[in-house]
Amino acid sequence: MIQALTALLIIGLGLLLGGGGPSSHAAPASGAARLVPDSTLVFVRVSLDEDRAPVRRAADTAQDFPSYTRLRDTIVKQLRAPGCDVGATALRTADDAALALFDTGGASANSLVLIDTGKHHAEAQERACGALRAAYVGRFLAIGQPASLKTARELDAGRGTSLAAGRLTGPALAKLPADRVVDGWVSAAGVRRLLAPQGGMLGLAGTLVDQPALRGAAFALAPSKPGAELTVHSLLDPKIQKRVGASSKPLTPTLAREVPAETMAYLGVADLQPALQRLGAAAGSGGLGGLLSDLPKDVLALFHGESAVTLTPATPAPVMTIVSRTDDEAASRAKLAKLPAKVKKVFASAVFDGKVALSTSPDGLKALRSAGPRLADTPQWQTAIGNRGDASTSVVFLDFSRLLRLGEQTGLDTSRAYRQVADDLARIGAIGARSSGNDSESTAEISLLIS
Repeated sequence: MIQALTALLIIGLGLLLGGGGPSSHAAPASGAARLVPDSTLVFVRVSLDEDRAPVRRAADTAQDFPSYTRLRDTIVKQLRAPGCDVGATALRTADDAALALFDTGGASANSLVLIDTGKHHAEAQERACGALRAAYVGRFLAIGQPASLKTARELDAGRGTSLAAGRLTGPALAKLPADRVVDGWVSAAGVRRLLAPQGGMLGLAGTLVDQPALRGAAFALAPSKPGAELTVHSLLDPKIQKRVGASSKPLTPTLAREVPAETMAYLGVADLQPALQRLGAAAGSGGLGGLLSDLPKDVLALFHGESAVTLTPATPAPVMTIVSRTDDEAASRAKLAKLPAKVKKVFASAVFDGKVALSTSPDGLKALRSAGPRLADTPQWQTAIGNRGDASTSVVFLDFSRLLRLGEQTGLDTSRAYRQVADDLARIGAIGARSSGNDSESTAEISLLIS
């Protein structure tokens, strides 16, 4: 079922990428979320209702993606097992399709596929559907283990708390943008047990969403003029959030006007010090993490204000630069003089023009000092991030096409899994993300620019 979840997500992406133009503000139906419990580990739904403008646009552009047809056919084949009574026609007439993974208390998870048939069905007996069971529950054809079907029936009868009505999950799902084609929920346990251990796209998504205070996250994918917009609304435990020292200070990314235009990755935060400390502790005694953990406290304090971590292209490896604002250049120089000798072997340092910087190459410092074009002036930054005045706690920019080329040069193109989606990924030019929030919740808005 993890493979089916991957396919649903990628088909949703295939439906959206390349969309644009005006769209309906009507939200998709939420019936499927009423048939799964609020303890669900992972829930993902794809809207198929062509009465909605986003879905119509998505359907028109999906054929441009090489993986779309293959993955769509894979799902249809899985659902056409003996007794399942699902085929391409049923999916074309369905309003939405969803997949949920339930916690069973053991090492495995039960699954439930829900397909909205658009009409109410009289209760029917369960029947075999390959290795699973199938039955109609209200408007939905439900496919899963007997325990999963029983749960859906009980929720349909008003017994128990559903994902749509959960104290945490209900409000989180309700905050998602109406103009969405893919949406869902993942609990903290779902992130750590089911997503993060996976390879590829799901593993990356789990790693990016996870944080110590996470309770769960609702997500939505919607079309936008430059491509697609992913919204992730995370619910946090305030006590843990305060204990780990995560910053929720507002940020205006002024340092994007200081770093060179060829920057291919940029992370801007209002306070980098806690992040550097956590990275050093998590990475242990080896590599970059070990070096960061060896930084004296007064050196870490240099990155207490607005800071940025950047990657710029270089051979044989990209240059990483850490830069922050400083009000006292003399004091900053004195603190940098205390860097341990082994750190000085890896990082060059400088203080100039109200900035303090560490870089894995003197070329990184030279690029900061140069008078050339700046990242904030590039069309990609303007489209992905812009100069919006809304308060953010962090800003991320990725020149995705350049990072992809770098990955291919270092052996990524030898991966069979990568080659299967390389043509799709090549359409993503850049990714921009802004996050905001407080000690109890955070929201990340991620823009995918499609070429």
